[in-house]
Order: sequence, then structure tokens, then C-alpha cells
Amino acid sequence: MNFNVIVVGAGPAGYVASIRLAQLGLNTALVEKHHFGGECTNYGCIPTKAFIESANLFWKAKRGCEIGVVSEPRYDLKTFMVWKDKIVSQLRSGIGFLCERNGVKVFEGEAFLKSIKNVVVKGANGTLELFAENIVVATGSVPVQLPNMPFDGKYVLSSKDMFSLESLPNSILIVGGGAIGVEFASALSKIGVQVYLVEMMDQLLPGFDKDVARTLNRTLSRLGVKIYTGTLLTYYRILNGSVEVRVNGHAGEETFRVEKVLVAAGRRPTPLIGLSEAGIILDSKGHVIVDKMMRSNVPNVFAAGDVAGPPYLAHKAFKQGLVSAENLAGKNVIYNFRAVPNVVFSEPEIVSVGLSEDEARKNGLEVLVGRFPMQASGRALTEASPEGFAKVVVEKDSLKVIGIQIVGANVSELAGEASLAVELGLNVRELASTIHPHPTLSEALMEAAEDSLGESVHVFRRRI
Repeated sequence: MNFNVIVVGAGPAGYVASIRLAQLGLNTALVEKHHFGGECTNYGCIPTKAFIESANLFWKAKRGCEIGVVSEPRYDLKTFMVWKDKIVSQLRSGIGFLCERNGVKVFEGEAFLKSIKNVVVKGANGTLELFAENIVVATGSVPVQLPNMPFDGKYVLSSKDMFSLESLPNSILIVGGGAIGVEFASALSKIGVQVYLVEMMDQLLPGFDKDVARTLNRTLSRLGVKIYTGTLLTYYRILNGSVEVRVNGHAGEETFRVEKVLVAAGRRPTPLIGLSEAGIILDSKGHVIVDKMMRSNVPNVFAAGDVAGPPYLAHKAFKQGLVSAENLAGKNVIYNFRAVPNVVFSEPEIVSVGLSEDEARKNGLEVLVGRFPMQASGRALTEASPEGFAKVVVEKDSLKVIGIQIVGANVSELAGEASLAVELGLNVRELASTIHPHPTLSEALMEAAEDSLGESVHVFRRRI
């Protein structure tokens, strides 16, 4: 069967690329071995956010007596799983509907690259060959296993395995203090699971602003999470229905038992089989090396999403899918975004866009930094969530906004405004002078912008 383009993988990059290609008039085939939506829709972004919302509601109900609501909630994992499955099914069906209505031809099965213009698909009903002038590789990524601690689906779990649990464990060790680890730590601790969180680096969320990491550490500790930074898991064994683990770090060596271990130590790309044989260059970790048009070293083979390299973010994958599709349709589009927002749905939520204060200074930039504490936000107080802050990093000479970090309840919804400010290189006076509605969390951005100029009314700075 012949097409203009074959897209392999129906995750965020792949299905978006397929739909846009079809919209632009190209005869497009989409190959997927599992479900529409890829890891994000089925096991990642969507299920985890559903779990976090469920845990947050339970936690708020338990704390409701502080604000006049008295209740004794009970957490029901099976009911949550049914609700989560409905959400996933609805989104998955929506992607299928859009592909069908836009004329994308979908093939179910595992794809193999036979040549740079030929894909073999092995499905339940046999094998078929597809031919096209161009190919988009969007095969995503999978969780990384620890070298001596393979996933077994029972005791040693991946983030995907977490949504196959039939009951909540009483205790869990989470290996990895990145976004996945701290999100699960936040949610599980809120519903009564004793969480141990181990991170080999000296702070949670390595690479994030240090003030952000300190706030997160403090809040998770209050939730009862036992945090071990600068620490390695050195030993484990399964013993009498539990897992005995040994950790070694700054605080010394400690041995304890947990019911489950969640390994959240990162992800790795899942390249299409046959890429190297076809002459397509991969980096040392298996990512397809692409240019700013998402083209590999082989001119008719493009790649987008996780398989094209970090950061492993669905919204990055969406944009890369669009860029690859539009270039295949003859447009001249580059993937060159200044602002790729990083949002962590932990307790509290975190938004990071552009440069942190430390990164800016390491790059030799002289900066102004404005801060606004959520304790001074009327909206944060009325939500009974005063933890956190907004920080705006500004290049001193030009007054351009070059970075924004926000920590607090529900601040993920501010990521769009933060991204716009950094992407456009907005003058901080423009951000400060824009009227933000009161009382909303968005005021924190305006206040931090004012503070960077020394003009904030609601933040006191001692005059020297």
C-alpha cells in the first residue's frame, strides 16, 4: 500500500503529525501497536493527573474541619480505577475519531523499518508492507529499569504498573526524585501510604531552581514522606511478601522494608527497529538525531517527541509533530522555542519556564529577580494553600523576562502566561502593568514582576 507519509507511533507527536499531514492534503498512514495516545494518554500524563486529583480531593476532605467541613472519607482504589479508565477511554476515542474524520489510515501492529521508504507492520491478522516517500518516527519512550532491579510487576514497579494495582500498599519506596517520583510521592502520601523517596542527587527535582526544590522538600516532609537526597539504593531482596531495601547516602546507611518499590529513575527512547540499519544516526542513548526541522540525517525520515530527545514532555512532542508535518508538506518551519514549560503536579504544584536565577548568572547575565510569596495572596489563603511563591527572572539591561518559577496550589494553570512572557521576551514592565483579576493566583506573577523593579505594593523591601 502506498502513501505520501507513514507515521509510526500514535502518541502525542505521532497522532498530531498524522492529523496535520492529512489536513495539509497528504495521504497519511499511522501505525500503532497499542492504543491511541501513547504512554501519555494511557499510562502517563492523564492517569497520573487523575490519580493526583483523586488524592487531592481525599486529602482536602480529611482536612476540611479546618475550614468548617467535617467528614470521614474512605479511599476506594477500585472506584478510582474505573473513573480513570473512563477518562482514558474518552480521550483515546477522541483521537481515533479525529484521525478517522481527517482521513488518516490507521494500522494496528508493530512496525519495522525495512528501508527508508518501506515499513513492515506485523499485526494480529498477519503482516503487510507499507510504502511512502517520507516517514515520521514517533515511537516515544519507556521507563528505565535499574541495572540490578528489573521490573516484575508485583514488587518492583514502573509508573505504568502503578495503574494495575488492585489495592494500595501500606508502604512504598520511590527511587527517583524527578517529576514522576515527586508526583507519586505527593499523591500516595495524601491517601495514607508511607512513602520513602530516594534521589541520588543533592536535591529533589535536579536541575530546578533551588528555592523550588527547598519548598517541595519542606512540603513533602510535612506530608510524612521520608526523603533521602544524595542517596543510592545499594541492595534489595524480596522477603516474605515485602521488599527489604538498603540505602546509603549523606545520613549513612539504613535498611528497611516496604511493600512495593516504584522505580522512577527516568525514561529511555524506543527507536523504531531498523533505524540504524537504514543509516539513520542515533545518539549514545538511542535518540534519533534531528535538525530544527525535525529531519534526521536521511532527508525523508523525520522524528518527533521523546524518540527525538529530551525533555520528555507531551507538549513538546505536540509541537514537534506539527513542525515535522508542516515541513513534509513543503513549509519552512523550525522547532526553536525559547520557552518549553516544565510543570510538576506535586504538592505543591510547580511551574518552571526559561532560566532560573542561578542558570542566568552562570550564563554571565546580570539579572533582576522579583519574588512574591503565596502567603500574601488572597486567593491562595482562601484556598487554604499558602505554601509557595512566584519568581520572575529579568535581564537587567533589556528588562526582558527570561525565566519564571511558580510554586503553589493550582499554579499549573499559570504556565501558559509564564510561557508567553518568556517566549516573547516580554518587557517586565508590560507584565507588571497588565491588570490581573483579584483575587486570583495570577496576581502573583504581576506582583513578582513589580518586585523585580522595586515597585511592589504588597511586598515589603527594607530600604537601605
